[in-house]
Amino acid sequence: MKDKNQAKKKKVMVKVSEEDLKELERKAAEREVCHNKWLKVHAEYENTLKRMEKEKTEHRKFANEDIIAQLFPIVDNFDMALAAMETAKDKAAVMDGIKLVQKEFHKVLEERGVEKIETEGKEFDPNFHEAVFAEPTKEHPDGIILEEVRAGYTLNGRLLRPAQVKVAKNVDSDV
Repeated sequence: MKDKNQAKKKKVMVKVSEEDLKELERKAAEREVCHNKWLKVHAEYENTLKRMEKEKTEHRKFANEDIIAQLFPIVDNFDMALAAMETAKDKAAVMDGIKLVQKEFHKVLEERGVEKIETEGKEFDPNFHEAVFAEPTKEHPDGIILEEVRAGYTLNGRLLRPAQVKVAKNVDSDV
């Protein structure tokens, strides 16, 4: 092993012509220029990645700003309706006002791609409905939705929340 280590430590002297030496120096300088360019491009790339990550974080942080701003008038209207309920003599008029606020709220959701899942009278679909009750019946075939217990919604076709429903369970008296 000593022989190998000693051989590695030996410096080998090679005679190089002046022309070859100038060529080696030129290539070394060229390599240095390319290496420095690569370092600069790599640093720019790293900075771009960091900037994009920061922008993505900022975007997520404030992505809902527009819809939240549209909800403020609805919240204000609900607050006014609740205040009016305490002193109103005509409760039906206040209820009409609350229905208008509800309609306004659903309009904002619809403008953003939120759709209510259809239920009553439709066939049960486990992709959009969650059966919470099964009602024995002779009037309806199996799997027909009799009643909506809680509304379900999709966002641009993607399920946000399934609709909870009461489903018909047909009982055939001949069985």
